Amino acid sequence: MKTRPWPTCLIAALASAAIWALTPLLTSQREPWDVAGSFYIVALLIAGGFAGAITPKPLWAHYVGSFVGQLGYELIFLRVGPLVIIGAVLLLFYCAVYTGAVTLAGIARNRIVKRFAPSS
Repeated sequence: MKTRPWPTCLIAALASAAIWALTPLLTSQREPWDVAGSFYIVALLIAGGFAGAITPKPLWAHYVGSFVGQLGYELIFLRVGPLVIIGAVLLLFYCAVYTGAVTLAGIARNRIVKRFAPSS
């Protein structure tokens, strides 16, 4: 069975945008990459793990959705300046962290499903 990319892309976009929406509520910063420490990386890992547990494939749809969700949130809800281009380039790298978490969650999900699947 082939997985449709649009639901996966939507889940990734929502999970990634949630990082940006929740950052001001959880921290005193407006953007996750402004928070001291590893907040942004951990948030990406959690969001990617959550999304990967729901729908692990296709990976490219997770990557695209993560990028669109984060950049879309920035452009719609935050005041952006001339550094938005640099931020968009940085997002390309951060989305790889998110996609790595998706991959690990997908592997774990598949192992759990195989373990509890009825034997034929």
